[in-house]
Parts: sequence; C-alpha cells; structure tokens
Amino acid sequence: MEFSYVPIPQKNTKGEIGERCFPFIPIRLIYNHRVGRPIHALLDSGSERNLFPASYGELVGIPVKRGNRIDILGIGGVTIPGYTWEVKLYLQNTGFLTKIDFSYEQQVPLLGRNGFFNHFSEVVFKEKERIVVLQ
Repeated sequence: MEFSYVPIPQKNTKGEIGERCFPFIPIRLIYNHRVGRPIHALLDSGSERNLFPASYGELVGIPVKRGNRIDILGIGGVTIPGYTWEVKLYLQNTGFLTKIDFSYEQQVPLLGRNGFFNHFSEVVFKEKERIVVLQ
C-alpha cells in the first residue's frame, strides 16, 4: 500500500502561512461492530504505541474511561493519562485487531511501532517523493 503525504497549513517564523507535508494515512476504527468514519492518522516512528484523542474512541462507542488506565510519557517528559482498548483498525481492505491508548489530552491520532508498524513487514518513508509504503 502506498500513501501520499498530506499537506498541512503552518505559519513560518515570519508569521507567513505555508504548508508542510506529513505521513497521515486514512483509517477506520471498529468497535463492537460499530464502524467509525474515515480519519487520517499520523504514522509516528517515534511513538512506541498507538495514541488517539479520546473522542475518536467515543465516536465508535468505546466507554474510554472504563479502559485500563496508563500514564503515557511524551516529549519533554510530560505525562498524560490514557486508557487502553482493543479495537479493529481498517486500512483500505486490510483489518486487524490492535490496542490503542485513548487520551482526553491528545489531539492528533498517532500510529506507533507496537500496534501498527509491527503489522507490516516494511514501513518505508520516501521523504523526497512524499510517500509512505506499507508492505
């Protein structure tokens, strides 16, 4: 599977608006046979686990705060509370069970090494072409 990076508007240091491209890919979450709407999640090779905003779980009927509570250590040593759930994740026509940590303090859905990358034999970031290949 091959996906093009998604351009995101951003201000530069001079306050001018430009754009940067990131490896977001379209996925769907399924929980108890309830299919979520398509969302774009960021492939994050620096993330050990999948981490999503709590609202994404709630949209498919997950009672987020009833999950296994964990403390998630992030950049700069900041810790946020998360709740782990097993869900089915669909990418195009491929689906698999995985664990996702949901947090009310997370704003961008992140796909990490354990829970996403490990479901593929290769994850290749082609920065010059701005594409990512999953095999």
